Amino acid sequence: MKNFGVRIAFLATLMLFAGCARQYAPSAAQIMNAKEGENFGIGLHMKTGDLYDSNMVGYYEGRTFSGDENNWNIEWFTYSKYSYFVFGMNFDNMAPRLVGGLRTDYLGLFGWYGLPVTDENKDDHWPAGAMLVEQLPISEKFKVGVNEYISKNMFPIDETTEGHSNDSYVNMYSEVGAGLYAMYSNTVSLEFRVGKELDESNYRYYLLANIAWNSPPKKK
Repeated sequence: MKNFGVRIAFLATLMLFAGCARQYAPSAAQIMNAKEGENFGIGLHMKTGDLYDSNMVGYYEGRTFSGDENNWNIEWFTYSKYSYFVFGMNFDNMAPRLVGGLRTDYLGLFGWYGLPVTDENKDDHWPAGAMLVEQLPISEKFKVGVNEYISKNMFPIDETTEGHSNDSYVNMYSEVGAGLYAMYSNTVSLEFRVGKELDESNYRYYLLANIAWNSPPKKK
């Protein structure tokens, strides 16, 4: 428990120094299959579809907007499981967020939120979301699952006004989506998702590959 407290304090400090990045829904398979004790992992998330880039953001009234939603992210995570509860931290590149929820072997409900970020009007927003997961254990080691989610996503924007210096902030959008995953030995997972932006006709397609390690609780 002492080591766990030290680790949480260290991760909280990282949150204070983390810069802006892109944020999307975390891995459903890794949250759903966290083992008792402490879990650590890393993954590569690739996406395609109607992503925002400089061609989509463009030029408007003397202002040039440069945005890059990026088609890949690295996810780092550390989760703790105790009984039916799972909680911890997830880093999408270096952008942190808190994750927590309830789960059984067949059903899970999770939520997450990140640090507040500022839009072009200097208003603060919270990258956040929620996910429902249904899982079917095919065998002792192999599991499959489906998930449905809603999330508030972000990506950075650089604005240049003629005769003025640059201004940096984020663009936020809401997304709903669903996906499916396969999990082997509570360690390696592969997921596919489709997301639909609520206010636009933009679709995004995600492929997530993750691997995790576990530190079981010490026996008394």
